[in-house]
Amino acid sequence: MSEHMHPSRRTPDELELQAHAWLRRLRSGTARAADANALRRWCATSPAHAQAFEKAQRMWQDMLPAAVLASAGDAELAALRNRQPRKAPQQGISRRAFLGGALATSCAAIASIALIDPPLDLWPSMADAWRADYRTAAGEQRDIQLASGVSVELNTRSAIAVQTLRGETVGIQLLDGEVAVDATHRAQPFVVSAAGGRASSIDARFELRRLGNAVCVTCLDGMVKVASGNDEVVLRAAQQVTYDSQAIQAIRSINPAESSGWRSGILSFRQTALAQVVEEINRYRPGRVVLMSKAMADKPVSGRFHIRDLDKAIAQIQRLFKLDVTSLPGGLILLK
Repeated sequence: MSEHMHPSRRTPDELELQAHAWLRRLRSGTARAADANALRRWCATSPAHAQAFEKAQRMWQDMLPAAVLASAGDAELAALRNRQPRKAPQQGISRRAFLGGALATSCAAIASIALIDPPLDLWPSMADAWRADYRTAAGEQRDIQLASGVSVELNTRSAIAVQTLRGETVGIQLLDGEVAVDATHRAQPFVVSAAGGRASSIDARFELRRLGNAVCVTCLDGMVKVASGNDEVVLRAAQQVTYDSQAIQAIRSINPAESSGWRSGILSFRQTALAQVVEEINRYRPGRVVLMSKAMADKPVSGRFHIRDLDKAIAQIQRLFKLDVTSLPGGLILLK
């Protein structure tokens, strides 16, 4: 990493390359506490180092260009740095047409694995971004009135594509994240598809959460039909089920107030593994919290945290488990 090189001998280009190398190192899954300490020292070497790391994170978040960086070498990075920024689409050009053109002109440079698996989850999956009609960023929530009798609330880091039939909105595809659906007094079912399965109802309030290929469906009121493959179940109020491409799991009863806490700005955990708590915090908080110690991953956490003040949650976790915290530019926090 050339950490001990004298700062005056480094050109801005060299700092940039090293900052991206640090990000690739963190993304590799093999980083350890010693790496975190070395990175902290590297960022503290000079203001230019800290700025280079923050700039690198911004570039990794810059969607299409950032997709190159996960596997690009120094030559590719230099070419990317010198490329002219992409212009925003002009009014009147459709979103899909513009993004399709951007893809066609950039496909030779894009590493496909980076499109599907963004480094540190610092930007949305490009495969989903091209299909989404609505999307939310970290910490953002959004209400959408899709059709008569149908409203959808998107939770943080969520994306949906609208499904229409003969000009009428008949459902949505949940590409990522979590949605709450109020579909009442409809003549035809409103269908939410996700990961090869679907949930539908003509008069119900329900939620779907998709993380990867697993989908959790919660019925808050009314009745919801859930189907995946050859399996089909009916949920009633205060019931929940999880499915994947293989099967639908057993129906379970839940406390709706706890499962829907995000709609009132609360994250609730009950004997939840620390690694899962950190991942949930990362869905709502800009930047990234990285748990460096595998030995702490299964430690149980219970508590209620306000979504708009998750730095307090991180501080409480630090005190509870006596963790060392390293704060880096760009909202990156290392726990070890």
